[in-house]
Amino acid sequence: MKKTKPMHGSSKAKGCSHMSLGHFCELFGKDALPSWADEYGIKAQCEAEEVARLLGGVGGTMHDADNSSADSGIPAGYTFFAQFIDHDITLDTATKLHGGELSGAEIGKLPNLRSASLDLDCVYGFGPDASPFQYDSSQPGRMLVGSEVEGVENPLDLPRNSEGRALIGDPRNDENLFVSQLQLMFIRFHNRRLIGRSFEEAQRDVRYHYQYIVLNDYLERICDDDIYNFALPKIVENARKDPKDRDYPFCNLLDHCGRICMPVEFSVAAYRFGHTMVRSVYPVNEDHPAIELFDERFGTLGFGQVPPELVVDWRYLLDVKHCFPYVKSKAIDHLLADELIHLPDPVVGRNTIAHDRSLAFRNLLRGYVVGLACGQTVAKALKDKGYPINPNQDLKFDEIPGWHCLDAAGKKLAKHTPLFFYLMREAGVINSGEKLGPVASAILMEVFGTMLVSCDSYLKYKEHGHYWQPDPCVAHKDGELTLRDLVYYVNSEA
Repeated sequence: MKKTKPMHGSSKAKGCSHMSLGHFCELFGKDALPSWADEYGIKAQCEAEEVARLLGGVGGTMHDADNSSADSGIPAGYTFFAQFIDHDITLDTATKLHGGELSGAEIGKLPNLRSASLDLDCVYGFGPDASPFQYDSSQPGRMLVGSEVEGVENPLDLPRNSEGRALIGDPRNDENLFVSQLQLMFIRFHNRRLIGRSFEEAQRDVRYHYQYIVLNDYLERICDDDIYNFALPKIVENARKDPKDRDYPFCNLLDHCGRICMPVEFSVAAYRFGHTMVRSVYPVNEDHPAIELFDERFGTLGFGQVPPELVVDWRYLLDVKHCFPYVKSKAIDHLLADELIHLPDPVVGRNTIAHDRSLAFRNLLRGYVVGLACGQTVAKALKDKGYPINPNQDLKFDEIPGWHCLDAAGKKLAKHTPLFFYLMREAGVINSGEKLGPVASAILMEVFGTMLVSCDSYLKYKEHGHYWQPDPCVAHKDGELTLRDLVYYVNSEA
């Protein structure tokens, strides 16, 4: 079956009053923090690469070579939902892995080629007028589904051209089997919600259900309980205030045009927690209960038609059906699966050297390039902003196998820890890998809170005197709405 080359792209979409694409920034703006490299004493790129190698390279501290990281209690489907959300709000094509450290001014000029507003532009693209290739011309507002490539039909696949290229708002949502099928799930959800509505009404309805799931299901599952319960009421309260009266988020992430900048502390460190949740093997359906994530034999690498026999049965990845066995994600900790330390050629390129194939190494080195502060400094800064955080938390580095072998580097790293490594270790120590720790959770609540407070969101929408609530036909019987409920709704006959 013909495969096409990976393509990362972008598209502008309606959302946040037609908000234009944004840019990246530093979380604390004018109060920029000293970089980890400065506090550690890094003088040259090669020194940063050596630290990234010790921690995240092949055989490094973050390499889970023997699969020792435990399972969490989070259904495995949320790993790919995290990826889907990421593709809805961030896309950086400007920074270079080995490009040297950027200044604060240079970071502020980096373009974010996604609209950071939870508006599902990764699904809708420019909409039916400007992205007609995604829509059914015979049924206004309906999105295309299903593929036929080289005589093979799959009605439960993304729409594709004759070469197998997915016709979607963000090509990255076809980069593996599971995120591709999740993209399809939202397209099918839109088509079902379109009945009796205009395109704009259905689009808003789908966005609001999606935003509700992000805030009340996804973030509740992955964020530290104390931080989530501290931030949630502030987000809701301030979303419904007059803009001039808002006092949250604590960090001002809006530019003079009201556009959200995307903090590099979020995009390069905190939101990469999903990498630690990745399993080596996943069930796809009853006939394929154990497939490697990067198995070219089965087409799981993406960027091509999903074979009919590999249509994902989400009951194996989410808590959709009572007593039905489903797999969990790996724990949120400092360990990454072997497959992510040895990324294959189709993902990183044939001539990529060994350490550059490691996702942990790449994350750490990119953190150096964008000048991230160390974890201890970020923790103190968030504490000073009002978050209930202990900046002197003992993360028990000495208990990490092989840490003593780092010698002098280990002692310095325990005091000046690269942010990505700090946040993943924090989750493993404080919340036993079941949730993120306080610092990572605060960063996530800041960014997602800004989106929902400042943009068009379900929190602010009122109809007939009442704020928006999920459709009880979509939500669970108790009135709450989770990703599981959306999947069940889309696949149900009623």
